[in-house]
Amino acid sequence: NRLSTGLGIDRLKKYWTLFGLNEPTSIDLDSERIGFLPDAKEKEKRTGQIWRIGDTYNVSIGQGDLTMTPLRLLTFYGSIANNGKMLRPFLVSKILNDKNKIVKENLSEEILDYTDFGDTIKEVQKGLRDVVAQPYGTANLLYDLPYKTAGKTGSAQIQNNTKTNAFFVGYGPYENPKITILVLVEDAKEGSINTLPIAYDVLKWYYENRL
Repeated sequence: NRLSTGLGIDRLKKYWTLFGLNEPTSIDLDSERIGFLPDAKEKEKRTGQIWRIGDTYNVSIGQGDLTMTPLRLLTFYGSIANNGKMLRPFLVSKILNDKNKIVKENLSEEILDYTDFGDTIKEVQKGLRDVVAQPYGTANLLYDLPYKTAGKTGSAQIQNNTKTNAFFVGYGPYENPKITILVLVEDAKEGSINTLPIAYDVLKWYYENRL
């Protein structure tokens, strides 16, 4: 039998890059920060330590040296909801003058297309739905919402692993997504306990006032 080498850090970084995770979202703000995608050569040059399999395990679940801005994570989840099409985020929809005429309008702009991964995206979507729909899912609290949602809870270690921020990232309605949401609670260890009540209220408000 051939020995499987697994996914490995090089292939992980290849896919991170393919999905634009090392690029700014180009939101309409100045000085947008970007995250950091580690690799074996960079770690050895920076620390003098070789890349170990434990490092790969860490980054595969979003821990270790891998960093990402909440905005980049939100935009990526939006692309999953959108079947592989990533849109540029805007804070401002349009600017009107004193006569209510449009001076500037920010229209939907596609910045990345990975719809070729259609079958894989569908499996990811099913997994994100199960996180909400299944009793064992960490976001099962959202199952009682009046429309189907999907997402993932998590935690981000920062400040040399001395502090943990709780996350939830998700979207809805599941079949025809209209909203992507990221909830971040600083210095809180459990994503499901600390973020889901906030996400529930926001997603319910959206249903009652926007859908």
